[in-house]
Amino acid sequence: MNTALVHINIYTQDEILRNGTLVMSDGRIIAVHARERATGGCEKVIDGQGLSAVPGYIDAHCHGGGGFDCNDGTTDSVVGMRDFHGRHGVTALYPTLAVNKLPATRTGMEAVRRAMLRNRPGKTEICGCHLEGPFLNSAFRGSQEEEDIIPMTDDHLRMLSDYHDVVRRITIAPEVSRNVEYLPALREMGMQISIGHSAAEYRDAVRAVRMGATSVTHLYNAMSQTRKHGPFRTGGVVEAGLTLDALFAEIIADGYHLTDELIRIAYRCKGAARLSVCSDANRAAGGAHGDVFRSCGVTYVIERGVAMNEARTSLASSVTPIDGMVRYLIFKTGLPAGDVMRMTSGTTARMMGIFDRKGSLDVGKDADINLVDDAFNVVCTFCRGKKT
Repeated sequence: MNTALVHINIYTQDEILRNGTLVMSDGRIIAVHARERATGGCEKVIDGQGLSAVPGYIDAHCHGGGGFDCNDGTTDSVVGMRDFHGRHGVTALYPTLAVNKLPATRTGMEAVRRAMLRNRPGKTEICGCHLEGPFLNSAFRGSQEEEDIIPMTDDHLRMLSDYHDVVRRITIAPEVSRNVEYLPALREMGMQISIGHSAAEYRDAVRAVRMGATSVTHLYNAMSQTRKHGPFRTGGVVEAGLTLDALFAEIIADGYHLTDELIRIAYRCKGAARLSVCSDANRAAGGAHGDVFRSCGVTYVIERGVAMNEARTSLASSVTPIDGMVRYLIFKTGLPAGDVMRMTSGTTARMMGIFDRKGSLDVGKDADINLVDDAFNVVCTFCRGKKT
């Protein structure tokens, strides 16, 4: 069935088409026009007067939401978090497993695999799993449990090989033990490799890039930066993320993990083409101040709009879905709306290797579309051409 969206402003990768027309059929975009066009051949016409069509948001780093957590290890939890973020304009999702015991990690990957079998038009597509560990540096563990952080071994590589159809992204500290040596094998499995929770020096990050790393996980958070060796200074992962063109930089734009000036520095260094926004949301996304929750055996609390550990010494993921970050970046940080649309969709699609079918409102791509109002509130969402 052909469906036309008319009288809408259309955010392309390069410009905004005013009072445009977009036509979709069989889950794909089949036409994009810069002005109103005849729609007589369309079975359904939706008047989007006063609204804008933007690419569906893509979240490559998301632990949970709506009371559900990927680390629960159940299909229902993965589907529950999918549906929660779908209501916030996310059309492609990578459920993310935090550090846990290895048997629990296996269970979590199995749950994501089963949830992927439930992908269908009209629902946020689960594109695979993101493993945020356990191959990290305990010195930069954030709120994760130190006892579960381990160096990678041949046995772990074989375990990941069993889930090569599920794991699409892995965060790893390349400087730990032999971790960096496994990066080529992980790339061969089709995994996007991200440097994170890492004490690496700049030269370590350069080596990791040569071995296959293509991004940094939540830039500025849980990673090394400029340090002094005697009278000399050297950069860390932050500086690598900001200056190495080969690396995408991922940010959490909830207004708590990063201040506005840090976001602006990242934007000026990387540009919208290499800066990706993630929610890093946990099960408490959608919750309220004072809510207490547990994940991987650790207790957290929501205070002043962000999750913290009980000691209030470390942030613990965010409670802000991507649509809230869109509004923050546009109206608080002051970034151009068109660039924010790229950072929350197209850039992430490129990072994850799915830009051939997602991330922009181009003919031939999946009809993953958000209709938003002037305040960038999501009015409705289409996932592969079907309204959610």
